[in-house]
Amino acid sequence: MTQLVTPEQLTALGHHFLACAQAIGNYRYSRKLSKDVNKEFSDMQWTLLNYSDDFYTASASLLMNDVKKSLLLIKQITTKMNESYHRIRNVQKAIDIATVAITLGAALFSKSPTAIDEALKKFVAEFGE
Repeated sequence: MTQLVTPEQLTALGHHFLACAQAIGNYRYSRKLSKDVNKEFSDMQWTLLNYSDDFYTASASLLMNDVKKSLLLIKQITTKMNESYHRIRNVQKAIDIATVAITLGAALFSKSPTAIDEALKKFVAEFGE
């Protein structure tokens, strides 16, 4: 069943995307990365920060399938993302994680329940759920 996302849930999404951006920032600042890789992470961090800001200020309603379950999944994965970024040694894995978070943000703003569900599946799969 497709449901409207409440303002409180949009705020929660804003918090989760902010946490993802912070995890990427922490990863960037705790590693010696090449200039190009650092720039790539910086761009992804800013994209997630912008999504976070957009969720906080969103006035349009979003439609999602099974909102409570989806938000719980996003919250759990965000926590895992923050934990795993401290242990990631492979830069490509860190990029892959950031990419699925960005894809999820884009899907949410597309307001397409199908795209959101697909992005959630990829987000969950990246963490082996």
